[in-house]
Amino acid sequence: MKTKLNGPEVHQRLQDAEAMGSLIADHFENNFCDFARKACAVLEPNHKLTWSWHLDYLCEMLTLVKGRQLLRLIINVPPRTLKSTLITIVFPVWLWINEPQHRFMAASYSLALSAEHSLLRRNLLQSAWFRKLWGDRFQMSEDCNQIGNFMNDHGGQMIATSVGGTVMGRGCDTAILDDPLNADQALSNAERSKANNWIYSTLRTRLNDPASGAIILVMQRLHELDPTGFLLEQEPDIWTLVRVPLVAEEDERWIFPISHRVVHRRCGEILQPERFKPNTVDQLRGNRLVFASQYQQRPAPADGNLIKRSEVQYYGGVDPVTGQTDEKLPEKFDLKVISVDCAFKNLPSSDFVAIMVIGVKGRKRFVLNVVNQHLDAAGTEEEIRRQRQLYQAGTALIEDKANGPAIIQRLKVNVPGVIEINPQGGKIGRMQAAAGEWQAGDWFLNRRAPWTEPLIEQLTTFPNSRYDDICDAMSQAASWLLQRSAPTLRIANAFTGEVIESYGYR
Repeated sequence: MKTKLNGPEVHQRLQDAEAMGSLIADHFENNFCDFARKACAVLEPNHKLTWSWHLDYLCEMLTLVKGRQLLRLIINVPPRTLKSTLITIVFPVWLWINEPQHRFMAASYSLALSAEHSLLRRNLLQSAWFRKLWGDRFQMSEDCNQIGNFMNDHGGQMIATSVGGTVMGRGCDTAILDDPLNADQALSNAERSKANNWIYSTLRTRLNDPASGAIILVMQRLHELDPTGFLLEQEPDIWTLVRVPLVAEEDERWIFPISHRVVHRRCGEILQPERFKPNTVDQLRGNRLVFASQYQQRPAPADGNLIKRSEVQYYGGVDPVTGQTDEKLPEKFDLKVISVDCAFKNLPSSDFVAIMVIGVKGRKRFVLNVVNQHLDAAGTEEEIRRQRQLYQAGTALIEDKANGPAIIQRLKVNVPGVIEINPQGGKIGRMQAAAGEWQAGDWFLNRRAPWTEPLIEQLTTFPNSRYDDICDAMSQAASWLLQRSAPTLRIANAFTGEVIESYGYR
């Protein structure tokens, strides 16, 4: 049986409820972590929320951004660990509670993705939960209330755009970059440069106050010169980096910036183990490139991509681990080849010229020297002549691109053995073909040469390496040597013996 309340009791109950609501609102306003957990439940009521210590850590970092104690923040975390929901969707909504005049600009690699994030922000702002607690703080503007651009009656604005999109005439107090490149774009020099230039030259000019405007970049690592790598190289002392690999590669100690909580993470420990179970992680490891970049936040696996460090063979020294003597350099080679990857211009911003000298003995390839410098056409030609004379190399493979044609034309006048190469297939395809020879132990490097480590660094980080000129010179030689050693198949007329067609050459 229900008890009927009199007037004073009803009034007291309402006052108590109002006071409780005020306390709850105050708590959420001052605690982004708890606000975020509740907001995620509001956005995804049918999905179980899996929280983690790293989300607590990110919430404290974002709280510093709100207080303008941190103005340049890069976050590299694995996919499907709540990065976009927490940073791009929930954080701007939370900041509007106390700063409804704040203006945000959010950009992703595609306008469709940015618009999706913007729609979820607006849904959270218009949810019954949010309106009940903070509905009196501001009202959405009727004149500007589109998915990709909406405002409130305090002048606050949230703009959704894409990397490279037109933002002239628009400004913001905080810019959020969420996945500015996708995986395919990251492998394109042109797409990477486009994104990096837009971020560096265009986006930062949109900050209303350059001294207090904040920029947050959240993404997985895709390439050494993706926006994370580019910004850390250009402004290493300005950006704060938070890198969270799925599997700890060493013992980690995380000290939270506000609460000073300490989290110890042992080597091999998996982030959110209830979601990423060991067998799931093993399956993800199947694609070394994707696992290293997107899950471990490395542009390349620690042991290499297409070519691993463990697959590199040496000559001229002693293995420091096993004590075994390296392969001996042959006294006589079957062939010596110079392979050249040319560049367009002799500028600091241009690619390097790579000149590789290779001694061939049977199926073994010994790299005798590598020249990797900024050279113009005349300098490249002079260096080729010098290496040819120094190593008595009878063949020079020169790619028929960049300034290669001019070099080929001049060298052919008085240098025998110059062969112009028109590369077939893409860079990755050529490297995949060459990788088999490294895996078979057919390539040897000088353990003591100064060029050995830079060469290994390029080989093992390709295709996510900053430079690939040495890789191109190597794969060019590998392809040519493979074709040269291919058996020749002749088809002859059965009656006359005349050769009709011939395949392969020596």
